[in-house]
Amino acid sequence: MGLYNFQKRFVPFIESGEKTHTIRATRKNIDKPGNTVHLYTGLRQKGARLLMRAECTKVEEIHIEGGWEAYSGDFFGDVKIDGSSLMEDELQQLARRDGFESFADMMEFWRGRLPFDGHIIHWKEKKL
Repeated sequence: MGLYNFQKRFVPFIESGEKTHTIRATRKNIDKPGNTVHLYTGLRQKGARLLMRAECTKVEEIHIEGGWEAYSGDFFGDVKIDGSSLMEDELQQLARRDGFESFADMMEFWRGRLPFDGHIIHWKEKKL
């Protein structure tokens, strides 16, 4: 059973169904397809709220590395899912499914946290 906490900025994307996965550092007990995941905001705080219960549909390994070019501020680097580097259109799709407007916005979120190795936990909402 996976328990995932989300910043308030991601709540509308989760509730609308636009955000369909989360990128997380490797955990001791990694969720597996078929597991129920519980998506919260404000976890371990007064007013915590369950956003949804969902079924884990897929788990992939992700590696993000790179940096920002000093002159232009552009990101350079590589994002690999299960060992395969993503192309530009795939990077944009990854960012949108993760609740960002663009890949550039997503990389701004990751600034100072690279390199990163972890998992993408995909879900499908469970109708209760």
